[in-house]
Amino acid sequence: MILFNEEIAATLNQYFEKEDEFVQSIQLATWGLSIQFNNFSVCCNARVFASIKGKEYEWDDAPNSGPWGALCRQIPEKAVLKSPNVLTIAFISGDSIDIETEEGPYESVIFDFPPQGETLIMEIF
Repeated sequence: MILFNEEIAATLNQYFEKEDEFVQSIQLATWGLSIQFNNFSVCCNARVFASIKGKEYEWDDAPNSGPWGALCRQIPEKAVLKSPNVLTIAFISGDSIDIETEEGPYESVIFDFPPQGETLIMEIF
């Protein structure tokens, strides 16, 4: 769809400032990698890179043997826009993930935030 912008990093950082924010679960599938935080979720349909305990891993359109479950219960420290194509989420542990988006006709990344009243809040890249 579209490239990342500074607004999505700022929105994520507002959530990360809350004391109760952490990774609840990671779901791997052939169609995507989903990260469920306490208050929102991220569905990644393009590549995701992770640095977990000092080793590099990549998810790219299929499950793999990376230890993605090691991200569960981790507390996010900050979100940083590395480039218009890559958004980094750094964790207090020193681990991190780089989420990639692509310009094109299909969704690369969907952020699903809590509804505000009757309105569903999503950011689609």
